[in-house]
Amino acid sequence: MAAGAGERFEGAEPKALHRLLGRPVLVWSAERVALHQDIDSITVVVAPGDEARVGAVLETHHVAKIARVVAGGETRQDSVRLGLDAVDPACDIVLVHDAARPCVTPALIGRTLDALKTHGAVVPVWPVVDTLVRDDGGVVDAILDRVHISGVQTPQGFRTELLVRAHRSAKARGVSSSDDGSLVFALGETVRVIAGERMNIKITYIEDASVAEAILERQRL
Repeated sequence: MAAGAGERFEGAEPKALHRLLGRPVLVWSAERVALHQDIDSITVVVAPGDEARVGAVLETHHVAKIARVVAGGETRQDSVRLGLDAVDPACDIVLVHDAARPCVTPALIGRTLDALKTHGAVVPVWPVVDTLVRDDGGVVDAILDRVHISGVQTPQGFRTELLVRAHRSAKARGVSSSDDGSLVFALGETVRVIAGERMNIKITYIEDASVAEAILERQRL
């Protein structure tokens, strides 16, 4: 998934094409997914009009297993649905990964795929470490118990039929969410939680890029 506007990023170029250690964020993410032996093909979803540009970038960096580059929609939910429409109908398992998480590891991809052998929907999570409060007009309204609270990461894994059904149902009912696992959960289906990774950060702000570079340097050692 690389179709987001990245409005909070405030970089000179789209977040997916911002360079980390000399290579675009998207290249890091796509290459790491492609390197896993059990991944057959990759569909890259980009902002409408950026298909040729992004395709050229991926080709220049020789990223393997890129099957297609397709245009996304107005929201992330729309973009995932359009990406699913482009996936080979014979594909029975699909992972949805954010380009903005370039530090994903083969181990996390492997755990997600392994869990899909016995579950239809799998999401990696990492425990929240900060105290959580509910803000009501600038005043703390409640302090939330973080014991059972975790942050959701990607890649999220699904039986393709299940995720397609979840997206079609959400569209028909006017349900909106930026998270695919929540759409499956809304169907009444079980969503399996597995351990994510602390270093699997999401680049949201420009400052996050420096953190990602440090992680990538450490992972290359």
